[in-house]
Amino acid sequence: EMIKFSLGKGKAPELRVETDWGKFYRICKFHKIQSMVCPGIQKLPKEQQPPEEILKKFQEAESMEIARDAVQAFSQEELLEAFEKEGISVLPLKGILMKRFYPVTSMRMMADLDILYETGRGKEVEAVLTDLGYYCDHRDSHHDVFFRKPFMNIEMHHCMIGENSLLDAYYEDIWKRARQEEGKSHIYRLSWEDFYIFMIAHMAKHFQGGGCGIRSIVDMWLFSDRMKESLDWDYVRKELEKIELAQFERCMCDLVSVWFEEKAETEFYAQLTELLMQSGIYGTITNYNIQHVAEVDKGQIKVWMEAIFLPYKAMKMQYPYLEKYPVFLPAAWIQRIFRTCFCRKGRAGEVLSGMKVEGNEVRKRQDLFGKLGLS
Repeated sequence: EMIKFSLGKGKAPELRVETDWGKFYRICKFHKIQSMVCPGIQKLPKEQQPPEEILKKFQEAESMEIARDAVQAFSQEELLEAFEKEGISVLPLKGILMKRFYPVTSMRMMADLDILYETGRGKEVEAVLTDLGYYCDHRDSHHDVFFRKPFMNIEMHHCMIGENSLLDAYYEDIWKRARQEEGKSHIYRLSWEDFYIFMIAHMAKHFQGGGCGIRSIVDMWLFSDRMKESLDWDYVRKELEKIELAQFERCMCDLVSVWFEEKAETEFYAQLTELLMQSGIYGTITNYNIQHVAEVDKGQIKVWMEAIFLPYKAMKMQYPYLEKYPVFLPAAWIQRIFRTCFCRKGRAGEVLSGMKVEGNEVRKRQDLFGKLGLS
């Protein structure tokens, strides 16, 4: 209700005297939506607003996001102009465009700019960024990350989505579907239909990893509400069938209706809401463990091994230094062994025994994913 009110799409929530504003702030911070709800909080009658120290936290987060948004907007224009000048074809993705659907762009927090560039131009891309004062922070399987102080992160993608062969194949010819921006020779964009399809594909990828949170559902709600009359939905559904995400998208649309349009909540959507609330903006290592730990019939030893020796993309959630120094993955595994087996409860046997419970969580998650069409 606070999100709807803050975004100008609902009435002020009816707050109880015992509202736990501290807990509310922690949830908003976990999902990085402080700047989204702050305008609504400030419109509440004075006697209904949170205590001054909590209100100040929301206001500070909003001010930070306003500053970040301004720097990102300037940097985006600067960067796209440089690529146009150098003749490097690029395609802005995700949050850069999604911000337009919010009443104020700073209400939608964006950690970095995501830009796809044409194959084979990596060295020239890096040269452009270096000339603009960026340095390459690290390289990943599907993008290179560049940084410039104070807080500019640029993710330069050489493919749309990694680690999924079906989606990789679908997006292999993405440049054939992209269209030039008006008046530009090398700046491209997707149709709004293809933008939405990518939004769903990207959400599903995160869902199958560590999870995704509140902001993803708000994005989907604002986009579909604005574009529901103008999109070619037959094309959208047909393309989602091709990448086996039609059922997932239908479930997410229903969840949007449960959250924002007063559709009745079933047990399934209550479970889905609980999972999203637990996931935060980028997902959690706990969710990753549940969603990727071995199935029960693999045997307990294998369950333990896979729970400890997680792959890189899961380990970097728990050990952020791996983002910059992936070569230290073996050292992080050793660190995880000591932390998991010896530090938390004092004895390895107790911790490893506790992992058996994950089998039940895995079965519940598999059932949920089956209903979403992700199994």
